[in-house]
Amino acid sequence: MAIFVFLFKNQELRETDHIVSARKMLGEYLTSGKSFVAYRLPGDKQAYSFQVGKVQSFSVSEFTPEAFEDAFIIAPFKMSKSAFALWPVSGISRVEVESENFEREIREDKSFRLPQEREEIRQAYGQSFSVIREALNAHVVDKVVLARQLEVSEVPEHILPQVFSQLCRSYPNAFVYFFDHPLVGRWMGASPETFLEKENHQLKTVALAATRKSELHSEDWNMKELEEQGLVSVFVDEVLKKYGISTYQKNGPEPVRAGSMIHLKTSYEFEACKLEDAVGLFLQSLHPTPAVGGYPKDIAIRLIEEAEKFDRGFYSGFLGPVGKGDFRFFVNIRSMKLGENKAVLYLGGGITRDSKEANEWEETRLKARTLLSVLHSVKQNYSNESIHLR
Repeated sequence: MAIFVFLFKNQELRETDHIVSARKMLGEYLTSGKSFVAYRLPGDKQAYSFQVGKVQSFSVSEFTPEAFEDAFIIAPFKMSKSAFALWPVSGISRVEVESENFEREIREDKSFRLPQEREEIRQAYGQSFSVIREALNAHVVDKVVLARQLEVSEVPEHILPQVFSQLCRSYPNAFVYFFDHPLVGRWMGASPETFLEKENHQLKTVALAATRKSELHSEDWNMKELEEQGLVSVFVDEVLKKYGISTYQKNGPEPVRAGSMIHLKTSYEFEACKLEDAVGLFLQSLHPTPAVGGYPKDIAIRLIEEAEKFDRGFYSGFLGPVGKGDFRFFVNIRSMKLGENKAVLYLGGGITRDSKEANEWEETRLKARTLLSVLHSVKQNYSNESIHLR
């Protein structure tokens, strides 16, 4: 007989006689073709998974914690498209990621080097960058986050449970997730960025931007990096003011480590009662922040649609679990869409007037390392194969 305990503010946890490994449970889901959600919250030692039952599409503006209790929310980049709520069939299972037995222990390969990409991909990025640069020079916009795709071939389904588990171990302070359902597709990621969370009657959000290698001195932020992060903070301040929230705690900016990168982060916290029943509208106003969209927001989104030759889908949207009155949502970055024996990574960077194309290109490659280094390690563990880019 199952024992029920409380997980995330009364979210139902289904616990069996022993906690199974993430790779075993995820492997069973994939083999059986069942839809599922798995996630590991930042700082947790264990992950959680469930088989998907009820699914509902909805507008983000309609969100309230009470109406979506126990659901996992997945929202796209474009607010004109529907978000989805996925509920478990019968509770949530705790799964182990810290002490799994592999054929041999997987460690991050510090010597891993990202293979060079084809010249036509580099040229396509340059053309998109030029569209953004022209708008910046005309002073119609101050920042635009330009994203691109990177396709990795030969990513077989049977390695995916191990990839999820290794992401959990490699990035203990990230929100790691893996979901699969016909209505939303199959995605996996390890996000370092909180979007909005509610706990103990408090709401928290962050302004996270600017990227550099972790070995560089964090005190020496240049004007481009400071401006990029500052625009996100200005935007959050404006949204709070729009909703009449004048009293809040604001800390930062301060450097925070995310794997092999360092970002600048400003944290915000205020009382949830100040929004009353307007949480959904607040989410809609806050998303996307200039950390993944740009500033001013509406103009930046139009430029993104012009410059990028693909649909972001759920990349740079937000996602996460809802409990009893509480929720934890994260920005869907460091993410990949999984398909037939392949993975498509989404890589973005903030462009301002001080941006240099070569530097921004290299930043996207730095961000690719989060997922590619783990894919590389897991593939080597299985068959001594490396990653292959298309």
